[in-house]
Amino acid sequence: MKIGTFLCNCGGSIRNIDWDNLKAFIEEKTAENDNFCVYHESLCSEEGKNYLKEVVGREQPDAIVFGGCTPKTAGYLFEQELKGLNISPYQVTGANLREHVGWVSSDKDSATKKAKAVLLGAHNRAGYQAPVEVQKINISQSAVIIGAGPAGLQAAQDLAEKGHEVHIIDRQPYIGGNAVKLGAFFPSEDCAACQTSTGVRGVHQSSVRRCFYRSGFDLHPKINLYIRSEVENVTGRLGGYNVTIKSQPTYVKMDRCVNCDLCSQACPVEKPDEMNLGLSTRKAIYLPNITCSPTKYVVNRDECPEGCTECVKVCPVNAIDLNERETTTTVTAGGIILATGFQEFDPAIVEEYHYGVPGYENVITQSELARLLALTGPYHGKLQKKNGDPVKRLVIINCVGSRSQNYNIWCSNICCMIGIKHAITIKEKNPEIDVYCCYIDIRAVGANYEEFYNKARDLGIKFIRGRPAEVETDGTNLYVQVEDSQADTMLTLKTDMVALSMSMVPSSGVQKIAELLNVNVDVTGYFKGLYSKFRTSETNQAGIFVAGTAIAPADIPTTITKAAHAASHLDLLLTKGSVEKRFPIAEIDNDRCTLCEICVGACPFGAIDVVPVENPGVKMQVNPLSCLGCGQCVSSCPAACIDIDYYREDQILSQVEGLLYDNGETPDPIIITLACWECAYASTDFIGQGCLTDPEFKYPDNVRILPVQCTGNVSARLIQKTFEKGADGIIVLGCFEDKCHYDSGSKASTIRVHLMKQMLEYSGINPDRLEKETVYTESSNRFVETARKMAKRLEELGKLER
Repeated sequence: MKIGTFLCNCGGSIRNIDWDNLKAFIEEKTAENDNFCVYHESLCSEEGKNYLKEVVGREQPDAIVFGGCTPKTAGYLFEQELKGLNISPYQVTGANLREHVGWVSSDKDSATKKAKAVLLGAHNRAGYQAPVEVQKINISQSAVIIGAGPAGLQAAQDLAEKGHEVHIIDRQPYIGGNAVKLGAFFPSEDCAACQTSTGVRGVHQSSVRRCFYRSGFDLHPKINLYIRSEVENVTGRLGGYNVTIKSQPTYVKMDRCVNCDLCSQACPVEKPDEMNLGLSTRKAIYLPNITCSPTKYVVNRDECPEGCTECVKVCPVNAIDLNERETTTTVTAGGIILATGFQEFDPAIVEEYHYGVPGYENVITQSELARLLALTGPYHGKLQKKNGDPVKRLVIINCVGSRSQNYNIWCSNICCMIGIKHAITIKEKNPEIDVYCCYIDIRAVGANYEEFYNKARDLGIKFIRGRPAEVETDGTNLYVQVEDSQADTMLTLKTDMVALSMSMVPSSGVQKIAELLNVNVDVTGYFKGLYSKFRTSETNQAGIFVAGTAIAPADIPTTITKAAHAASHLDLLLTKGSVEKRFPIAEIDNDRCTLCEICVGACPFGAIDVVPVENPGVKMQVNPLSCLGCGQCVSSCPAACIDIDYYREDQILSQVEGLLYDNGETPDPIIITLACWECAYASTDFIGQGCLTDPEFKYPDNVRILPVQCTGNVSARLIQKTFEKGADGIIVLGCFEDKCHYDSGSKASTIRVHLMKQMLEYSGINPDRLEKETVYTESSNRFVETARKMAKRLEELGKLER
């Protein structure tokens, strides 16, 4: 290959490198194949860029080495100029002579010696570089949303308004999720069963919100609603997910039903109404909730007497078909939003409160209390015990199942406010009812929440700081045993009813969806966002987003905001119509592959599949749309049959050879640092910048750095060969394990380094010659300290004898 080396002094800021000496050295070492080396004072200036284009256009190199500022910026500075000359970014190798040499080295002689090694390493690597194919991915202009609660509705509405076809799926026969059960929301203190209006206020709509039943959501021409439905299977990848939807019949034609109720009146079946806690009855054909949408009747076919067709006979519009069958539909979507919501933690698990135990019927949850207080509830908004007697005293217990080492360690975020909302509702309707609230801490963190809490206190609601030990009964009344920690006294509260503010946990079915889509869930069981600070609505799978309480407990304003955020991200993807994938992917040599499938488990993005072939029956295949090129499969492969172009083992080792160059001029042991290209490499740049003003940032000149995509790509074999090439010590420098850009890469490398230290000791090499360190820019001094300690340690150990 013909390689062109461009040296740049960054406007004269790299003063302690002898540039003439360096240029002469690289010309001598790389004289074959018409290689060339040129120098410019400032390549990133307009004059410098024109000079670059002139030389590249004249010399037509196969690869380019930039020796100057960090490749983190150099790659972007010249990208457009090189693109016009048909030079791929993957034909360019950076030699960081500024942040890694000139600004950190103590004197000109040391800096020039180190610069020779760094530049030679980059030149060696450039000889192995080649263009990486740019892959174009077409994006289907439709979306699938799983879950039709407030988050799913908001996301669907946003995407539909932007012109995208939306398929929204929910297990219930209505939209709204948990909201339809809750009566009212806080802090607005208006009904829960409403959603934002579509269009622009004052142009297309006259109000900011509308009830579910009159929202027209299910009539939107871009929205396809699948009720009583679940996702059965998902195939495909980003841009073309094929989603199979299994729908249970409602036995009522949605486009014909006029809600006349004649069918329900004719039905001879009486069953407890689950929506109203079994305290009222419904028919086998019924309207699930009068505020819901679609406002259409459904039939629970299992409850129908054999041969009964009374509802069919009285229906004036022929809307009932008792022979309707389950259907399966497959739709294609460019992306998916997970809006699966939450459910209450099972209160029966918290045994000390005796939920569900005979005699404790009036120990209920907050969602059940909401139904008792709702106008559409079993007692039409009157607070009564389950035997119909009026409630004179109520005790609310917060954080049941939350903030507990025994159950769920997380705070459910809104439990305090739900309890306060119900307490206010009761006090405003019935001032004579005594309401107590037992709490650990009141967490009023949202807009107007503190005012909401103060309003409750002003209404006479009594707050007791303490977690109740037990709820007991004498057969008529309930007794709550609680320590008032502020008064330092034990209390026994006699009450008619106890309302438990239950922990919010992920909806059932989340694990199945996660497995279908290969999406990560965190320790709480909720879907895991890609990054907790910025990319909360993205998942580890490209094109799959998460919204609302599918990611964590949240109030309605936060849920709606998260849903809009997810919809906006998906809209950006769909609107493009296609995207280009530029980074390299893993490649598997199936002739050497032993089909052990270790790589499948190692890949955090589900990018490796086992696919059928004629001979030998199956093979491993990398899905290029899912692979991020992190290399965790490479380091885990026992057959060494996986590699990643641009970060191949031969490319990395060729750079190692150059970095180890000393021509007998460096008596000190040489330390190679394999630095993750993300936080770790950026931290080493930060250190170089810091050296300009603070000598405390300096580290020894015998520490030499090269980038790897992720430390998860650093295999035991690569470490071994780096020692064999001549390294006296190795530092593997990665992101903090919980902040790894590739999910589990840094953690995997920590484990691998630990095992490799044991192997080194077994083979007679001092394991102190190998270290793993984790950094980000604000903790970059950790690398400086580790580098200094290893350099000092190797002074005592000496060069590694081979």
